[in-house]
Amino acid sequence: MAKLIHAMIRVIDLERSLSFYRDAFGLAEAYRLDFPDFALVYLRNADNDFELELTLNKGRTEAYTHGTGYGHVAVCVDDVVAEHRRLAALGVGPTDVKDFKDGEALIARFFFVQDPDGYKIEVLQRHGHYQ
Repeated sequence: MAKLIHAMIRVIDLERSLSFYRDAFGLAEAYRLDFPDFALVYLRNADNDFELELTLNKGRTEAYTHGTGYGHVAVCVDDVVAEHRRLAALGVGPTDVKDFKDGEALIARFFFVQDPDGYKIEVLQRHGHYQ
């Protein structure tokens, strides 16, 4: 059976992105490949082995477009309200916390932030399907 191992996004400023993902989500560099024209940096934390691959195409200064296909990456946390306060204090501009319900039944409690390159990240409360 196939196992998901990483998702890749392209970034303009590698150091800014490394700082964002470290401070916002506790992701640290696990592996790096550095070539003359590009670098690949894989991030993870102790809670999982799935990685986020940051790709830096050296010399590029124009921001990437996200098109109409990219949606978001999601993470789950124990306390979404506390995480919202922490990320707001970091100045990353989280959206309001929202409840997604089916009638009165809570499906998810969540908010979004964007990384320095504009990629959306959904932050979900650990609950139900989102563990």
